[in-house]
Amino acid sequence: MNGKRWIGVGGGASALLLVAAASFAQQGIGSKVGEKLDEVGRGIKRGAQQVGEGLRKQFEVVKGDVNRMEAGSRVYARIHWDKALTSAKVEVHMMRDGAVLLRGTVADKAAHNRAVNLAMNTVGISSVIDELSSVVSSEEAAPAPPPAALPNPK
Repeated sequence: MNGKRWIGVGGGASALLLVAAASFAQQGIGSKVGEKLDEVGRGIKRGAQQVGEGLRKQFEVVKGDVNRMEAGSRVYARIHWDKALTSAKVEVHMMRDGAVLLRGTVADKAAHNRAVNLAMNTVGISSVIDELSSVVSSEEAAPAPPPAALPNPK
């Protein structure tokens, strides 16, 4: 009976070893999965940091380009991209000491005022020399006064 007892103890120990080995194997799989997930997470984080750095660099390039624009270019862009001035034909000339000369034609008085205000409110502009003229349609023009009656020469 002692032999059977050892077999029983040996069989029980074998079963315990198998359960322990299976448990260790599962923990090994779990830790491998965890490591892979950590690697994926670190890769995503590195990628996001690289994208963010790329965006920051591009923003700095654009910001530098805008800052390098001279005041005349800024005035030109503001006037020529304004919806109220799409039909305007305006030339922009930089003068000395931050003055800008506006020369050309605009549709009406409102467009005229808009062009002058855009120029005056542009960074780097100290004054506006206004040589703009307004084009008024014939319907809007004031009718000419009637001719004066001439005396009858009888």
